[in-house]
Parts: sequence; structure tokens; C-alpha cells
Amino acid sequence: MHRVEWSNSALEDIESLFDYHAEHVSLWEADNLCKRLLRSTERLVEFPRLYEAASQYGEGVRRISLAGQNVLYEIHDQEQLVKVLAVVGQRQNPRQLR
Repeated sequence: MHRVEWSNSALEDIESLFDYHAEHVSLWEADNLCKRLLRSTERLVEFPRLYEAASQYGEGVRRISLAGQNVLYEIHDQEQLVKVLAVVGQRQNPRQLR
């Protein structure tokens, strides 16, 4: 079993996404979207390789695609850790994280 840890920058991405949706869509939609993105990593505890590799973001980076967003993470098997690196829009140009 792995543990899931969100980086500060990934949490900032969630916060920015919440603020944007709260202002431009609705508070309910912002809350719902962010909760779904946060919960999307729960299965990684047992299945860290469940989602596909996303080499365009860097070596060893994987992605969960959900609601127009990519939750990007990497696996550290020795520490039994899944580290969430960022949350980026699927339409954004990929940037190297690693």
C-alpha cells in the first residue's frame, strides 16, 4: 500500500481552480470539481500504476484525466509514496515537471 501526498504546488493549483470556477461558474461547481479531483487519487493507495504515463510532463510522471483537468503524479516505490505534482488543464501546453 502506498500513501498519497499532495505537493504544495498541486494544492495551490486546486485552490486556483476553485477560485476561478467560484467566480466564473458557481460556488457549487467549484466545490464539486475540486472534491472530485482530490478524491481521484484515492485508488492510488492500492493501485499506483492505475493511470497512464504522461511523458510529455517528464520522466515517470503519470496522469489522471478528469473533468478537463490532468492530475499529475509520480510514484516512489521505496518510500511507498505517490506524490501529486500538479493539476493542469487538459488544453494547456504540457510543461516539464521532472
